[in-house]
Amino acid sequence: MNDERLARIFVSSFPGFGSRSLRRIKGGFLTWEKAWLASPDALAKVGVSEKAGLRFVEWRRDFDAAAFLKLLEDEGIAVLFPEDEGYPQLLAVSSDPPEILFVRGTLDDAPAISVVGTRKITAYGEQCTEAIVSGLAARGFLIVSGLALGVDGAVHQTTLGAGGRTIAVLGTGADDASLYPREHVSLAQKMMANGGAVISEFSPGSDSRKEHFPIRNRLIASLSLATLVIEAAIDSGSLITAKLALEENREVLAVPGPIWSAQSAGTNKLIKLGAKVCACAEDVIEAIALDRPDLVAQTRATLPLDPKEQAIIDFLDEPRHIDDIGRLEGMDPVAASSMMAVLELKGLVKPIGGQMWTR
Repeated sequence: MNDERLARIFVSSFPGFGSRSLRRIKGGFLTWEKAWLASPDALAKVGVSEKAGLRFVEWRRDFDAAAFLKLLEDEGIAVLFPEDEGYPQLLAVSSDPPEILFVRGTLDDAPAISVVGTRKITAYGEQCTEAIVSGLAARGFLIVSGLALGVDGAVHQTTLGAGGRTIAVLGTGADDASLYPREHVSLAQKMMANGGAVISEFSPGSDSRKEHFPIRNRLIASLSLATLVIEAAIDSGSLITAKLALEENREVLAVPGPIWSAQSAGTNKLIKLGAKVCACAEDVIEAIALDRPDLVAQTRATLPLDPKEQAIIDFLDEPRHIDDIGRLEGMDPVAASSMMAVLELKGLVKPIGGQMWTR
């Protein structure tokens, strides 16, 4: 790793710099090495507040670069910048992409759906999560949530149970010691072991802070083609995620609930305000592929046909079973389902029941 990239990692790891400050620094200094050594006055000239500049210089004085790099290596945490290969494309084209992303596990550009909700999940919410998320996971979608207690945890667990892949966007560092809540450390490890990931724009060692979670929510919204809210109270942070998804021109769906349930008050309100009603996995897919042709076009542009996909389109001269499609390209069922989900979102294929697909 060259010195310039190292300097960028170190500057970006300072907890007092958000994405906007980092963009000012990137535009204001000739090199990241100069930014790393900058004085508070020099930082102020590019738009960093005096307070943040002074805190950065104090933090830099005590920063142990060798220990930080060893932590990244020991925990298997990769670092991505917006121009790096592997940086999620939907996130890169969002209005406020993180200038640094810490990734632990496997992150790719499979079509993603975010599913969020209350920490106080009810039996009704558990049933809805099981029915809808398992259907999305089985269709090959990457499922995104926030690892929190309640709906988030149920979303991750359900995805794993359906043989799917899921990623958690954190409001803490991605290292084991920082993972929050502590009750879900083993769940996070299972997710990574099964082809998923935990990701964060907060550097390893960052603890859980209330102000981190609204920042985290914008990543959940921006990573996905659609955001689904299962259960949410009126003051739920999940409604923030839904609002951010709308601002990014992504689809928002909500599961309606009993009118007497406080945990459904937020989702019912979302539906009143125009969110799509979701009662099954197919509702999510239709909302993206049918009601929002602009998102289909975006998916096609973001994920153009590769040779394997073209071979599958050619193969579908008649209805084919998912097993036959997988054997054509030597893919396991999970990989085949994921590819079909991409092609469905591109408007090129459709399921006709019994795991059969046609053009």
